[in-house]
Amino acid sequence: MLTRRNLLARAARTGLAATIAGALPLAEGFDLPAAFAADLSLTDATLQAFADTMIPGRKATKTDLGNDIDSRAILGVDKLPGAVETDALALYHHPLTGFDSLAPAFLAHLSAESLPHGNDFLSLDFAGRTAVCLAGLAFDNPDRLVWEAAAAVPFTAFCAAALVEAQTAAKASGYRVMGLPGVAPHGYKGFSYGRALSRERTKKGYLA
Repeated sequence: MLTRRNLLARAARTGLAATIAGALPLAEGFDLPAAFAADLSLTDATLQAFADTMIPGRKATKTDLGNDIDSRAILGVDKLPGAVETDALALYHHPLTGFDSLAPAFLAHLSAESLPHGNDFLSLDFAGRTAVCLAGLAFDNPDRLVWEAAAAVPFTAFCAAALVEAQTAAKASGYRVMGLPGVAPHGYKGFSYGRALSRERTKKGYLA
């Protein structure tokens, strides 16, 4: 059965895939930087660090789905769960998003922008990471679409609970942070999308 919430979740993933697909032409000719090719765990740790910069969170060792979090990724600048805890990394690698095809180009851009700040992205403090991301997402950056596609992943993981099957506040950290209760098997008492939003009407019967 396709519920309204499932439809929204699918739409979020589809929209994310479209955003990533739009950036793929800019990825041509980029190979995975040597450091990442030599240590594949560095790729996941760096993607988690980028997600933590987009939506910072508390220190954690496991995600909502029970996946491991690299100890270097989350800097803990917020006391609430962030994008990493909502399985942004799993969404980066999900076959329906297509981000794995964009990852070499994004990591190349991320590395190039990080070095002027004195270190690789994963080793920077939060101020340094933020500065790197601001430069990458700046409107005068011709490769901004690559960065926007990368940034869309943690926001989708956090705000849409894209990979959490039981989309409730108990299961999805993002929902708890945002104050959304999530799905209820029999709806919420006293609430219906079919009810009128307002009893008042304007003189001519419309809102303008």
